Amino acid sequence: MIESERPTDSRAIARMRRMVVGSAILAIAPLSVIGVVLTSTSWWEALFVGLTLAFTTTLLKEWRLDGYAPRAVFLFVFAGATYLYGAFMANSPISFMPFALVGALLVMKARRHRLIASLLLALVVAGFGAVSLLTHMPTPTLVIQFVVVPAAGTLYIVAVVFVGELAWQLVREAERAKVIESALAVAEERVRFAGDLHDIQGQSLHVIKLKATLARRLLEDDPHRAAGELAEIRRLVDDTVAKTRELTHARYEIDLVAELENTRALAEASGMSVSIRTELDRSSRPHSLLAHTLREATTNLLRHAEPSWVTITASAADVEIKNDGALAASEIRARGLARLQRRIQAVGGALDFSRQDDIFTVRARIPARGRAASIAYEGRVGERR
Repeated sequence: MIESERPTDSRAIARMRRMVVGSAILAIAPLSVIGVVLTSTSWWEALFVGLTLAFTTTLLKEWRLDGYAPRAVFLFVFAGATYLYGAFMANSPISFMPFALVGALLVMKARRHRLIASLLLALVVAGFGAVSLLTHMPTPTLVIQFVVVPAAGTLYIVAVVFVGELAWQLVREAERAKVIESALAVAEERVRFAGDLHDIQGQSLHVIKLKATLARRLLEDDPHRAAGELAEIRRLVDDTVAKTRELTHARYEIDLVAELENTRALAEASGMSVSIRTELDRSSRPHSLLAHTLREATTNLLRHAEPSWVTITASAADVEIKNDGALAASEIRARGLARLQRRIQAVGGALDFSRQDDIFTVRARIPARGRAASIAYEGRVGERR
């Protein structure tokens, strides 16, 4: 199959291709010239072999990792016939080089059988050279000139082409890996943004739903309280819109102290017994991902579990949430926590969640050095955005 280099290949790959082709020419051409000078018996013989070699060398300009040049097969047959004629006449033993060069380029396309194909090519070249032993008196010199040297030279040319193609392939794979890594970084950021958006809007919408249901029931019996619930709904909507806007501009950061108070209010409103142990105050600056962990755990409690109690322990470096609602939809709650786990690990922290009997425990830890790491991490996120 004839193919060209993919259009997605970068300048680095094109530069590597030029280096590989140039290195192959420098490794093969000087030896060929020396061989022509030392072995030719007449000027026309040297000219013919030289032109054949030069014409064949131009094939390197069409060297591709995928497929082969359209004229490669024709040149292979032509160069083979030229060498066979030279062996038949027992002159110009160096004429094997064009044949071996084109053959080496074709051998590289046998991806899984390159070694076998290389040995077979060397045997074919040696076999063509052995024709000289049938048309002339066999001598050690003739055997060396037309059998041993061509076979060894063929393996040398194959090795030069193989090393060049291997280096070329490594550079191409590295460049394509960069493209894939860049695409994955974009996808990761999109997933992170979607997760943050879910954290912001998911809990608010759930609370709005509960308050809207309550306001509807109170419209006739207690209009004043219903109006208060509707006002609270309006406040929640405004707050959600503002936080969503801040998230869009990468300025959104949850405060763990405020989130603890919010969790207490929501849990008590849902009928849970709440116990919070913490030494944090308004001046504390724990990592915002700890607050995200608390919010995700709280959202899971409200949506997917029916616990009777919840215990929260928080400090500047960790947060732990325990509840007795583990039997309800643990797989659903694990999705959001797994997403947070990756983000916390990215800043040097750890997030674990486990179930023992009917107790579900979520524990997140981010050491002090994690805050410095998170600054660099968020900086990279901002640059990608």
